[in-house]
Amino acid sequence: MSSDRRGPGEVLVVSRREVDSLLSPARCLERCLETFRWVGEGQVEQTNPVNLYIHDRLGPEPPFGHGVVQAFPALIRPLDRAAVKWLSSFRMNPKRDLPAISALDLVTDTDTGMPLALVDGTSVTNARTGGHSTVGAKYLARPESSRLAIIGCGHEGRTHALTLNEAFPLEEVVAFDIYEEQANRFADEIGASTGVPVVVAPDVETAVADADIICVVTTAPRPVLMEKWVPAGAHVCAATGFRDVDPGCATAFDKWVVGWYGRDLAWVEGEEVGRIGGLRPGALSRADIFGDIATEIMPGHKPGREDDRERTIMTHMGMPALDAAVASLVYDLALEAGAGTWIEVF
Repeated sequence: MSSDRRGPGEVLVVSRREVDSLLSPARCLERCLETFRWVGEGQVEQTNPVNLYIHDRLGPEPPFGHGVVQAFPALIRPLDRAAVKWLSSFRMNPKRDLPAISALDLVTDTDTGMPLALVDGTSVTNARTGGHSTVGAKYLARPESSRLAIIGCGHEGRTHALTLNEAFPLEEVVAFDIYEEQANRFADEIGASTGVPVVVAPDVETAVADADIICVVTTAPRPVLMEKWVPAGAHVCAATGFRDVDPGCATAFDKWVVGWYGRDLAWVEGEEVGRIGGLRPGALSRADIFGDIATEIMPGHKPGREDDRERTIMTHMGMPALDAAVASLVYDLALEAGAGTWIEVF
């Protein structure tokens, strides 16, 4: 892919504000769909994140939460681009007026190996998380789904609502957050952005009672959505696995689907069990999973939703390819718009 860039040592820096302005929910969803397809076709090289645990997550939680720094590398052959996301996660950072998650995406030209861009990775992560959840919902939720429940009204709650609105005929959004003021702000913003009425529920059980699609996007350290509250026919988007969703959903529902086995088995039965995803060792295994989106359901090897009363759930921790592909898109959009700031690195 050609790039209208400057000298070989110059890199385009794209800020969070610019990412939010450039990257529409529709463009992000389109790129996420492409990425899942490319993964299924074998056109992507990626590894599980390299996890550097600052604190032992199997031990007592320190005052400001367990810390982890992660590297997410991927090569996207159809784009002639590679990228790595450098992410840090400290759950309790807001108590010291710092973000819980921060990230940077470095995008590289695979024709030359030269760096192209340094993109705010937090906004890309927020957007592609809403994007990959929507990809899963397109295959697992009822096509006519009109009532959306958002549990957790932060940045990812926002991206989930906006992106799902691109794919489904939403008529109502019901929101819940433990901070009522945040839920009210979310309702005002999403209502104004989409034209879809948004109401604030008093608790999680009420919020999901009649939902077609339920998104759980919280920082809670334990489940806030219980299996028994999920109505027949509903689909659950579990953005952080079973950390804040009842693990009983995996076996009680008709289908538990993951995004891509290569990423998700690590926290289900691999090296990340007990550290990421909220599962105890041995609680669940690959045998409990119906299929994955990238290599089985999207290519048609396994079905998605099969009837209107199925309860389905998708968990996906986010594969590096999504960050790489969306960050690459942001770079292209910034070039088109004349956005970003060029810096000379070498």
